Amino acid sequence: MKNLTILIAVAGVSVSLVALAKADELGFTTLPPPVQTSVIKETRITSPTKVLRVVQDTGGVYAVTVMTDTGQQVVYVQPTGVIVQAPASIVHETTTTTTEVPEGVITTDVIQQYPSRFELLEKKGDKEIYLDHQTGRKIKLDKGKVESD
Repeated sequence: MKNLTILIAVAGVSVSLVALAKADELGFTTLPPPVQTSVIKETRITSPTKVLRVVQDTGGVYAVTVMTDTGQQVVYVQPTGVIVQAPASIVHETTTTTTEVPEGVITTDVIQQYPSRFELLEKKGDKEIYLDHQTGRKIKLDKGKVESD
């Protein structure tokens, strides 16, 4: 569940960054004075040289990236100078389904159904030895007989 949450968060950030990348990059000194004032007050920067990047999204909100003493900070500001939260983005959830193979019975059919799970290590005539990556066991196949180490 934790990995799914991280995946969703990364997807959301990616969508936001794609939207920002499509926007035009601007210079800080070309912004309206209320936007400049809000960014300076919010981030407490001492000069416009601390501004690394300014981008205006399609909704008109400016995303201003500044370098502060603690690292980079992004401030989102409306053209009127009002500080807003990061723009919302669309997140698509992905679900992965894992199928368990019964432990006791490993047949040639099972090995063919799950080729990424089983690796052929050795083949001599009708005898084959496979490594089961899920359990770490070696599986010996001999003309229909199956043995497990």
